[in-house]
Amino acid sequence: MSKLRPILITMGVLCGTLLAALVLIESASAGAECASLGGACDDSSGWDPMAKLNEIGNVTATQQSAGANWPKKSREIRWGMNSSQGVEDEIGEENESAVASDSVQQAEAEEARDVQIAAPLKLKELQINMSRSLKAREMLLPLDGVDDADILLDVSENSSLHIEGSIYIPYMEFFLQPGILKPADEVASILGEAGISREDSVVIYGECLPCGGGPSVATYVYWMMKSLGHENAIVLDGTAEDWATAGGANSGSAAVLPRKEYIPLVNSNYTATFDLVKSGQAQIIDARTPPEFAMGTIAGSISMPYESVLNESRITGEDRLDMVFMVLNKDQPVVVFTNTGMKGSVVWFALEMMGYDARLYSYQDWMANQLPDLREVDGSGGLNETAI
Repeated sequence: MSKLRPILITMGVLCGTLLAALVLIESASAGAECASLGGACDDSSGWDPMAKLNEIGNVTATQQSAGANWPKKSREIRWGMNSSQGVEDEIGEENESAVASDSVQQAEAEEARDVQIAAPLKLKELQINMSRSLKAREMLLPLDGVDDADILLDVSENSSLHIEGSIYIPYMEFFLQPGILKPADEVASILGEAGISREDSVVIYGECLPCGGGPSVATYVYWMMKSLGHENAIVLDGTAEDWATAGGANSGSAAVLPRKEYIPLVNSNYTATFDLVKSGQAQIIDARTPPEFAMGTIAGSISMPYESVLNESRITGEDRLDMVFMVLNKDQPVVVFTNTGMKGSVVWFALEMMGYDARLYSYQDWMANQLPDLREVDGSGGLNETAI
């Protein structure tokens, strides 16, 4: 054992020397790394772990010390990217951020300017989002044409606010009961009492909130007046609310016009008959909801819910209508029906606007003809060949 002791002492000295050398090398390496990262080292002892701990979560300290150089160093280590590339990227990011900020400020400025534009420009803006053909403008009057209208007719239900100068006839006044119009001479009398003759130019507008909104009451009264031979009728391309939003004047009371004589000239070309529907010679559109269609329909019908031709409360654009009607043949008559024909009139109106030979019908009449003993008979010989 005494012989081994010198050898063990010598080996201990050598190990101690090697460990000291390794410590010195590691210290020099840490100091170099610390210098390359921009600091965070104690002046007397090299790497200072407490300095790095103080930087964790402290953005300001990081930016001012080692962290400020870390993105550049990190790119060099991971992707071999030189320092100039890193600087260019950082400048690019700053530029993108500045451009985005400028864009937001510009958008806010434009929005503030738009709020202050004059009413005529607002009117134009409301129309520009849906360009209309000349044919469509024969049936739909832009809001900016209201001031030139001879007679404005509001047919809304329970309307308390009208476009200024409008006369008011709630659409239900034209009905004996839901789905059954009064005889043609009684309808003509109502129009005459309100100050309308068949020769007058009439702009029709109105909404049926119980019906779900939209222009169905306006398109229905338009169909009714066309069936009475009224040539100069047109539907407003928008609502009273649109008019008010555009800065137009409204009134809480309707206008009163002198009584006129309305002489009807009934035109049956706008109404489908049971015989036409069952003949198979016409394309049949069921404009009711899909659930109603699923519960039972006229054989061979195409499901086309009336909402498909609307853009919110307006008839949609003609490009869209072309897509909706692409399943139809323009050379063949089209019959549109809903339960009473009210909502069906919206699709009928859009078809007419697009140049189709369209007729309005009701499922009510179809069912009545399946059971003749339940058929409604109004005895008028007027518009009610079908129970619209």
